Amino acid sequence: MGQKKFIFQTTPFRSGATLLSRMLNAHSRIGALNDDVKFFRFCYNRYLPLNEENIARMLADEAYRLLNRFNIKLDVKECLETIARHSLSHDVIYKTILLQLFQGRENDIIMDKETLAWSKIPLFLEWFPGSKALLIVRDLRDVVVSFKKLTFAPRFDYLIALFNVMDAMAASIELKQKYPDRFYCVRFEDLKTHPEQTIKKVCIFLEVEFEHQMLDENSWTEYNGEKWINKRHSAFYTEGDHENPMGRWRRLITEEELFLCEWIGRKHMQQFDLKFEDRKIAQKVFDKALEMITSSDLLRECFKKWCETGCGVERYPLDATNPQYWDKKLMFNPSAFPMS
Repeated sequence: MGQKKFIFQTTPFRSGATLLSRMLNAHSRIGALNDDVKFFRFCYNRYLPLNEENIARMLADEAYRLLNRFNIKLDVKECLETIARHSLSHDVIYKTILLQLFQGRENDIIMDKETLAWSKIPLFLEWFPGSKALLIVRDLRDVVVSFKKLTFAPRFDYLIALFNVMDAMAASIELKQKYPDRFYCVRFEDLKTHPEQTIKKVCIFLEVEFEHQMLDENSWTEYNGEKWINKRHSAFYTEGDHENPMGRWRRLITEEELFLCEWIGRKHMQQFDLKFEDRKIAQKVFDKALEMITSSDLLRECFKKWCETGCGVERYPLDATNPQYWDKKLMFNPSAFPMS
């Protein structure tokens, strides 16, 4: 199965993980995917039992999505031939996909990135001996206003981003304790404020030499070699409001959203040394906030879990496997995915 090393990177929504992945992709030894394969979302435990027929169907579906959504070619025949020489297991399939996508490239380290998958880090570390994992987190108030701007989720369901960040923050503390040499949490604010210092720390963790092109935007590319333009990935790009992503929430957040973030996320904010506004809450703001956080089955479920356990969730607001909720503007071939 080759001698390459593997990295897994994950994140909540709108937390700067793509920026980090492109910086790492600029390293001469690292080849980094960008939320493309999504093995845990699209493959893991969705084609059972794992027999030859179902694996062939899994890979065909994966290849179709990769090609038409991202213009990435996966050789299904070659993958099946490789898998047949090993065990019919998820770890072999996953590793085969990654190795096939980077076949012929000089990178000896392969990094896969998948959003909302920190709960799968222990499994990845088990499947890939010697591998390492990264999780990037961001001020939950900035995440909420950014996800609100971008999501297809109805009404107030964008507030699930609050619960996602909380869960990621809690997971990062647990994972660091369990895997001190194999897991590393990156703060988005550190990456933006002190990029060189922060990326050097990441390099030390990954046991690679820091390379200056990692900080050069002209060296940031997609998997296919196309230039990756940082500002275009901002939810605020069209408004020219992409220059100052830290603390943007102060101008955009509503009183109700701020109250919910600092009330529900208080413990997690304290653990990550995030400063509170602690504004005095008017009764009408409190009433509206409760109405928002109980406005859908999704939010009621998340809120109830927090009331009972103090925990967040790792969950999309909509079915992420349904093309209806994919951004057509970012698809290579939108006509390949009929929208209902």
